[in-house]
Amino acid sequence: MPRKTAQMPPLSAHEKRLRNTDRKLREALERLIKGLPTHPALQKRPYRLSVTTLAREARVGRNAIYTNHRAMIEELRRADRQRIVPDKLAAWEDKLAQQRSLIQVLKIEERRRTTENAVLLKRILEAEAEVARQKRHTARLIKERDQALKPIALVPRSRR
Repeated sequence: MPRKTAQMPPLSAHEKRLRNTDRKLREALERLIKGLPTHPALQKRPYRLSVTTLAREARVGRNAIYTNHRAMIEELRRADRQRIVPDKLAAWEDKLAQQRSLIQVLKIEERRRTTENAVLLKRILEAEAEVARQKRHTARLIKERDQALKPIALVPRSRR
């Protein structure tokens, strides 16, 4: 709001500080609501809309908010209530996307294991067939050995 210097006395240092702090707090609240904080500690991690967060983003003391800017606390609470549903919805959508990607990974893994099981089953069947062939071969060799070890009657030849 424009000031008319002729009608109103100049602002005192205290009033200037209050207005400057109020401006900082409103700008900080707007940045926090948009999700674009400028404070390095708030850029690195998720944050909640709280007096501490607002004070950190505006780079003012929390006590200044509690003492001289109580209306900002109510605006902060209102903004936090309006923000809850979109945050929860976004978190839910992110979780759903993660679950879908996990399902796809598990399906790929299931196909890989199914293929691996089929290969192993084929190897088992081939091994069983080889065992059966070896048993038949062993039985034939044992039979030949038994025939070779069987005593043969020696019949004398007649002399003529």
